[in-house]
Amino acid sequence: MKKILLAMLFVVFVSSLCFAQQSSIQTLTETGKIDSITVGDSGKGIKSQLAIVNDGGKNVNFSVSDETSIKDKDDKAITVVDLKKGDRINIVYAVGKKGNRAQSIKLVLEKEL
Repeated sequence: MKKILLAMLFVVFVSSLCFAQQSSIQTLTETGKIDSITVGDSGKGIKSQLAIVNDGGKNVNFSVSDETSIKDKDDKAITVVDLKKGDRINIVYAVGKKGNRAQSIKLVLEKEL
């Protein structure tokens, strides 16, 4: 009985560590103009890369995966290939150990901001 209780406590402890790591991911939003785009190859496991100049003039880089939601100004789904340098976007991203990972990207009009 003690072995079962110890095993259960160990599982709970390990699970709590996993949840604690997930909560350390920070989600932020940036708005700016696209400075460069590098289209990846999901078949080879290469993510697309996107760099923007935010409204404060700072360059910010992001990785874009197949799971990233990308919408145009009319809220229609598009792909990273449809984005171009100079497009104004609002990007929601997660800050992780491997850098900024885009979660959603939306093209915006200048007057929306």
